[in-house]
Amino acid sequence: MDRQDTGMMKGVAILLMIFLHLFEYRDVVDQCHNLIIINDIPLVNILSHASNPVAFFLILGGYGLYKVYQRGDQHHYSRLIKLYIHYWIILTIALIIGHNLYPETYHGSLMQVLDNATGYQTSYNITMWFLLPYVVLSLCAPWIFTFYKRFRAIHIIVVTLALRMVVSYIFRHNVGDFKFDPLINNILLVFYLLFNFSLGAMAARTRFFERLGAIVSRVKGYRWWAWGILTVCVLISLKITYDCIYAFCIITCLQYASIPKVIKKVLIKLGNQSMNMWMIHSWLCLYLFKDFIYSFRYPIIIFLVTTVISYACSLIINLLSRPIEHWLMPRSDINSRPIL
Repeated sequence: MDRQDTGMMKGVAILLMIFLHLFEYRDVVDQCHNLIIINDIPLVNILSHASNPVAFFLILGGYGLYKVYQRGDQHHYSRLIKLYIHYWIILTIALIIGHNLYPETYHGSLMQVLDNATGYQTSYNITMWFLLPYVVLSLCAPWIFTFYKRFRAIHIIVVTLALRMVVSYIFRHNVGDFKFDPLINNILLVFYLLFNFSLGAMAARTRFFERLGAIVSRVKGYRWWAWGILTVCVLISLKITYDCIYAFCIITCLQYASIPKVIKKVLIKLGNQSMNMWMIHSWLCLYLFKDFIYSFRYPIIIFLVTTVISYACSLIINLLSRPIEHWLMPRSDINSRPIL
């Protein structure tokens, strides 16, 4: 899997994330003009259960970070600095707009602002819940990967999967919805996210996609087989909500499926802006401009409008962040790839 492939997968991931946040809540979806309804449930609400965007980003992040670790990572800290520069710009703009539109909601103490600025507590935008845990994983990645060298890939996958299951049990049977003490919550989330992150890293270490590609390329019509398997994965995921293996199966199938060049180019462009779009889209559709976004009524139009506006805003954020990056970062680090 090369850089273009990971860019395309990030494009898929950000589309899934936008789709999920737009249509996961039944009360909102019921107000749309839904053309297809199955058993009194709108189709878009059903399909939202086939979205697991965080797992996509984690697998791709683990994969990419392991690749640069193998080559000798020269931009380890610059990627994190770039992430926070973009996050702070977006958060600042969102809070200024939010304070003017909804002053009773967007105020608070200096401590609350600092909590949100670091990602320690994301009370202003709950969809940012995995920001700090993922930053911790990225920051510790060189040491994690060095430690992993002592063990076989299958052992790492089994142990991290077990850790995820334990943390899931704790969340599910205690208070749920990540309502622990913030410090405990963030520590648990690191271990919760570790499995998909490690899955991507071990795929890079074992050259999984390259080896599998050598096998499937011998199968006649394998690109159409990939679409068939992809469909089965989606159907299964509708029953097994947020299954942690699902994202890896989709990424694997898309590696070998026949995708038109135009669609690939669009996905790559979206993938290149995925970090900003992740941090922007939820402000648009859940917090600041919800009435405007859903005023388009039809799910497909709502989805396209949110995606286009998020992409356009991302380009603006890039322009605003560039001078700050030039000021804070060495010139060699400015063009380093983002960690999401």
